[in-house]
Amino acid sequence: MPKEQQMHRIKRLRSNEQFEDDPLLQTYDVLDDCEAEKQGCTSEFQKLIRCTSVPLSCYKQIPDCELLQHCLSKQCQKCHMACTHRDITGFHSDDDSNIQITDESIISPSIATNDLYAEYNKLYETLIILTDRIQTLIFDKERLTRELSDLKSYVDFDRQEQLKLKQSEQEQDALINGMQLNQEMLHQNLTDLTHNVKDIESTSYDGIFTWKIKNVAELMMRAQSERQPSIYSPPFYSSSTGYKMCMRAYLNGDGNARRTHLSLFFIVMRGEYDDILKWPFHFKVTFCMFDQSGQQRHIIDSFRPDVKSDSFQIPKTQMNIASGIPKFFLLPMLQQDGNNYVKDDTLFIKCIVDFTNLPKVLLPYSLNLNPGLPADVQNDMIKSETERRRENQLQPSIPISTPCG
Repeated sequence: MPKEQQMHRIKRLRSNEQFEDDPLLQTYDVLDDCEAEKQGCTSEFQKLIRCTSVPLSCYKQIPDCELLQHCLSKQCQKCHMACTHRDITGFHSDDDSNIQITDESIISPSIATNDLYAEYNKLYETLIILTDRIQTLIFDKERLTRELSDLKSYVDFDRQEQLKLKQSEQEQDALINGMQLNQEMLHQNLTDLTHNVKDIESTSYDGIFTWKIKNVAELMMRAQSERQPSIYSPPFYSSSTGYKMCMRAYLNGDGNARRTHLSLFFIVMRGEYDDILKWPFHFKVTFCMFDQSGQQRHIIDSFRPDVKSDSFQIPKTQMNIASGIPKFFLLPMLQQDGNNYVKDDTLFIKCIVDFTNLPKVLLPYSLNLNPGLPADVQNDMIKSETERRRENQLQPSIPISTPCG
């Protein structure tokens, strides 16, 4: 064998090492060897070319004038069929559906071509189905994307509505809170007005005031526990343009009289007409705790203001320092059950500011007058009693004659 043909065979073997297990290619190699021996006698002066019409390339050296005849030859068609078999076998290797090439298919290449065309049609139909499904999936994706976008829009809208609703609820809560606050203020104002009306109804403008103290037992307990050591009376006046005053009571005592006596004090308060009044306040003050048994055993005590004390100067604050009688009445007697001064858990204390220098001897008389009588009637009765007593003092005593023996 010539050296060039040996090199051709080596190249052929190397190019087809990956198909060495294919029986069809092995058959082709045998036929190729036979043809190679016949070529040994070819004229050295004739131009030779190699067949490269198929991917496997038989690399057969033939005269260029015989290339067409070689491509139509049975040997070249066998090479074509082997390549086709290789492609189909590699394509269907995963489906275990290997196509067997028989001698009949080698002899009749049209049958293999028809099978390959049928397989191609099946693959094409499968590709069309897959393409349709992919297109459907694309449409579904676009639809879902639109629906998701719409859903996000709805969610954003709902979120904005919720924020508006929450803001509206907060505004309503603030409005309700404001209304509740206004209602509480109105209620407090109404309470204050009610107290003011009661104070006005019970206010005295002649310097005489009777203080009705209710719930004495509870007030004493509060005083004993230091929760409310003292209580204040409503204010009263000497006249419509006069001094403003009130009383202060320590139901458990104050200072040295603590836990032993009822303490009563008098307070000069800041009034609207203080600038036109005369100061210091110097009028005598009398306290009277009423006997409610009808026996008229009232507890009466008086004091005259210390004109040098700040308690009776023109007030610089809401009220001056209280001044009065710390040991007005013994607590044990006041706390006894059935005492004459506490009835129905109520205590009555009267304050009299004496602007007329009423004689001390007339105090019991004035305090024993019927409180239900008008003030001017009581004043007239006091004047009449004063004159009567004065006349009695002026009348000379008439000696009593004795009969003669």
